[in-house]
Amino acid sequence: MKKYVSLFFLLLSHFFSNGQLLNCTTSINYGNNKENGKYASVNGISMYYETYGDPTKQPLLLIHGNGGSVKSAGCQIEYFKKDYFVIITDSRYHGKSGSGSEELTYRLMASDYNALLDHLKLDSVNIIGQSDGAIIGLLLAIEYPSKVHKLIAAAPNLRPDSTATYQWNIDDMKKGLQEAESQLANGNNSAELLRKKALLHLMLNYPNIKTDDLRKIQAPVLVVFGDSDYMPFGHTIEIYQNIPRANLFIVPGAGHRSYRLEPEIFNLMAKRFFDNPFSRPTAKDGF
Repeated sequence: MKKYVSLFFLLLSHFFSNGQLLNCTTSINYGNNKENGKYASVNGISMYYETYGDPTKQPLLLIHGNGGSVKSAGCQIEYFKKDYFVIITDSRYHGKSGSGSEELTYRLMASDYNALLDHLKLDSVNIIGQSDGAIIGLLLAIEYPSKVHKLIAAAPNLRPDSTATYQWNIDDMKKGLQEAESQLANGNNSAELLRKKALLHLMLNYPNIKTDDLRKIQAPVLVVFGDSDYMPFGHTIEIYQNIPRANLFIVPGAGHRSYRLEPEIFNLMAKRFFDNPFSRPTAKDGF
């Protein structure tokens, strides 16, 4: 039994290394800042969020990945709060936010974020989304186009199959889900375990975004991947080529969490993308 319990927590540590390791210095304990933390009632849950910067400036919404939290984007909050009004939340089933009773899907989470923007009376925002947050960002741009001014989608996937993420990653998630179900069957009904089961189920069954949906996106999008991400490079190109107004940025020497592991280069390119007019020159233009 100890062997299986150890395997279970090893797998969970792989999937839910939720952004606490940051390659930057932060001035505030983001995610636990009572002065800046608030709750909003959205879609039947209480959603925790923090805001930083001048509310009169361009709003920037940060969306963390699976198993993450407000703290996951600490390097981005620290960098952007001087020039933007930064909004960062714990997504549904994460951190201090509620879970609700509905099946967890990315579209439900996108609806949460749209409702939060309505709560904050924000009509249009820039977005940085990482992994699951990038999926949510794409869905916001597809389903709530007026809300998205510019989007940085870092390491999203369109499907839960081996064309979009390596089979070993899928196999590891299946093992994690089986272990979670075994623990539940043995009487461990902790809220943390129930959340982790739901998050694994989410990644194994969703998203299901069609390339036709990507072609509906009106906002400029910067697609970002690490050069050693666990998404096949062909999937990266598929996403980039099907978004009409997209740029592509491959971060050298980086894996799936480039926004945390290489924050200096990530933030520099993000600011350049947000601050400059969008352009997508052809190969002939640059000849």
